[in-house]
Amino acid sequence: MTLQRLNESSRRFKIDWMLVTLILSLALISIIALYGAIPLTPSNVNGLDFLIKQVIWYVLGFLTLAFLIYMGVDRLFSMSIIFYWILVFLLGLLIIDSFINLPLIAPINGARAWIQIPGVGTLQPSEFMKIILIIRASDIIHQHQQYRLKMSYWDDIVLFLKIGKILALPLVLIVLQPDTGIPLVIVISLIVMLSMSAIKPQWIVVGGIGAVALFGGVIYLFETNPQLLGQLVGGGYRLTRFYGWLRPEQYILTWGAQLYTALMAVGSAGVTGHGAATIAISFAEPQNDFIFAVIAKNYGLIGVGITILVSLLFNLKLILVALRFDGLKEKYMVAGLLGMLFFQQIQNMGMVVGLFPITGITLPLISAGGSSLLSYMIPLAVIFHMSSESKNKTAH
Repeated sequence: MTLQRLNESSRRFKIDWMLVTLILSLALISIIALYGAIPLTPSNVNGLDFLIKQVIWYVLGFLTLAFLIYMGVDRLFSMSIIFYWILVFLLGLLIIDSFINLPLIAPINGARAWIQIPGVGTLQPSEFMKIILIIRASDIIHQHQQYRLKMSYWDDIVLFLKIGKILALPLVLIVLQPDTGIPLVIVISLIVMLSMSAIKPQWIVVGGIGAVALFGGVIYLFETNPQLLGQLVGGGYRLTRFYGWLRPEQYILTWGAQLYTALMAVGSAGVTGHGAATIAISFAEPQNDFIFAVIAKNYGLIGVGITILVSLLFNLKLILVALRFDGLKEKYMVAGLLGMLFFQQIQNMGMVVGLFPITGITLPLISAGGSSLLSYMIPLAVIFHMSSESKNKTAH
């Protein structure tokens, strides 16, 4: 009888209240930021609608989180292959729409990335695909490491090919939308997962050197041969991102307008900001890409500091949960999620102050967007399970 009670106790779910508090804090920051973005949205956009929808999405997100925990997170790994092919099918429909007009699909700002759901809003399959890919990859890496007989370069190459096999098709479909932000997030997250998977450290050194060389080469070509760079990056539109990033004042009315206004918003805000009701400066996409600039403009250094602190504490909490858990498969998934979160946070905040070129990468759990918010609840359900299991193990 005692053993039976012990087993029942070990299966009891224990809520990680610190993690709950951090997620609620991010939700509060998101709502406050979107409230401050209402006066800054263009006249053809209803800023209040974004705020109301974000509240609804967060409610749905917490319900989704509770449902996934109740159903059991092990099923997420076993069923990830099914979700993978469903999302590939939806991504394929978005590409087909460019040749044949399909119902419920309409381009937004020239990109076919969303499926219209009447009465609900839009669904962005690529946001869910980035999460399913790290879940699939964690399972593949775990199985590969379990059955590998020796540590060799060839064995690592086999693992790279396995990951490339699931990555290639969705990556191509997302780039064709066109979208380069989410593919970049996916690639970074998978690189982090592979770096944590006991591959030979020489791969990491070579990859790091290659990344630095690539970045330096892009800057060099921009300064010496922009025509060649334009051909390599796939057209003049992407090249204008570099002009807007590296020479914003020279192209203040065109390609550099977004960065220049963001710099003015951040630089003029001071310690406390201009206030949510003040329209000192306006810029495009204040509810999405430039939500961090909205926080800086409205709430100054204090608002920026709180946002960075809460985001950092959230990342550190995920690291602590992973370190205390024994299962490697889940740890690989957390590594991918952390790579995804950290890269998006650094890129989104960095582009607002000119450290990085402007992309369509949003600030996780803060920028407006139901697909992104709901997609992050999937791995968070696994992390809540990991935390509960670790607490049960410590207790017994």
